[in-house]
Amino acid sequence: MPAVDQSRIPADEAVTTGRFTWIPWAAFVLFFLIAAAAPLPEGLSRSGAYALAALASAVLFWASGVQDPSLTGLLILTIISLLDVLSFSDAIAGFGTEFVWLLVVTFIVAQGMMDVGLGRRVALGILRLAGGRSSRVLLALLGSVVVLSFMVPTAAGRISMLLPVCLGIVEAAGLRPGSSFAKAMLIGTSYASIMAGTGLVTAAGATVYAAGAFENLLGLRWAYLGWMAAFFPAVIAFELLLWRILLWAFPPERADLAGGAEYVRDELARMGALSVPERKMLAVFLAIMALWIFGPRWGITTPQAGMIGAVALMLPGIRVLSWERALASVRWNVIILFGVSLALANALEKSGAGTWLTDATLQVIDRPSPVTAVVLLAPLVMLIRVGFVNNLGMIAAGLPVAITLAKGWGVDPLWVGMVVVMTAGPGFLLPTQTPTGMITMGYEYYTIRDYMRSGVVASVVLLILTGLAAFFYWPLLGYRP
Repeated sequence: MPAVDQSRIPADEAVTTGRFTWIPWAAFVLFFLIAAAAPLPEGLSRSGAYALAALASAVLFWASGVQDPSLTGLLILTIISLLDVLSFSDAIAGFGTEFVWLLVVTFIVAQGMMDVGLGRRVALGILRLAGGRSSRVLLALLGSVVVLSFMVPTAAGRISMLLPVCLGIVEAAGLRPGSSFAKAMLIGTSYASIMAGTGLVTAAGATVYAAGAFENLLGLRWAYLGWMAAFFPAVIAFELLLWRILLWAFPPERADLAGGAEYVRDELARMGALSVPERKMLAVFLAIMALWIFGPRWGITTPQAGMIGAVALMLPGIRVLSWERALASVRWNVIILFGVSLALANALEKSGAGTWLTDATLQVIDRPSPVTAVVLLAPLVMLIRVGFVNNLGMIAAGLPVAITLAKGWGVDPLWVGMVVVMTAGPGFLLPTQTPTGMITMGYEYYTIRDYMRSGVVASVVLLILTGLAAFFYWPLLGYRP
């Protein structure tokens, strides 16, 4: 099997270096100096000015990637508490929400899946059904991503399981760098892995954050099936359309990939029957799924159900993971970013900055209709997303602002927030927008131009699907503007 360097599989956050890393720091100082000394416009308090400076600084740091986003978050949290925008207890209150523990659970479950190899077996099994037909192999690969979104709740985890399979098919079929079908597989895996994170509340850190933000800001608690009903159909539609986009943009050199089919069969034969750890992992996973679906009837929440399963993985008699392994799997920087982003949202609300921002916006856009709001907001969010190096940072910055604006516009903030979730999470225009893009591009089978060629079309398709969902599908579920 082709080796995949695990060091090339980054976390959901990325840090960049360069000659101009001082610019965000200079802007950070300038923002707070202006907030402290400048005359304030009518309706904006000094605390509100500090909250806006904190928001602008966070967005700039998160978009530029000059340092770890969680470190930026702790810096912002410290400053807004020192400036008395929020008390320190209020600033750290976000770390006590139950969705923080859902994040912990997702990391532990993903580690268990990767350690026992169950996710890879599932992907190979789906690919075997495709036989050797190039178009079917590509469709099966995209389908594997969707299936793995239930089992592996991080985009980086999904790509780490699928990339060795993709590279094995490429090698066995004799495809070389520049091969159209290799481009389709690697770019498609990147797009699909990040988009699949939108369909389930547990499929990505960004969706876990979004669910927590909806509860924190709007008092709405999403059930597992409720989120799935709202977003998963759009993910399925996108993956099917993506399949056609990739076949159009990168037509396969040949219709059959005999070597690729042989590789899949050989790998499954090498893995043999389900191992004992795989069976244990599968049993725990099915139990978690059952609790996610039926648990609300007994008062068991989604994070609580996940915690039951995560703890079970470490119990005597099951012991898929050791405590040390589970502890090492939790990415605490994402946990920190999650809590800090909720603190920023609270700062905007309690300081009155959110209300002032809404009033200022209404002077430019006077209570837009729902159609106008989506037409303006969805493409704008997607364009701003180009500058962000991770989807969690984009949603953490954009969702509270969008909810605040929606309240002032007289449009249902939940509905507007759902539009933001659909368009802010995925990033299809540049490989640097997502960890999956940076991983797959590192193997040099495609160029940035290739990525953009299919990405522009995929972005347009996503905008259309978002509009159709917002105005025709979501209202059927009770989510109306």
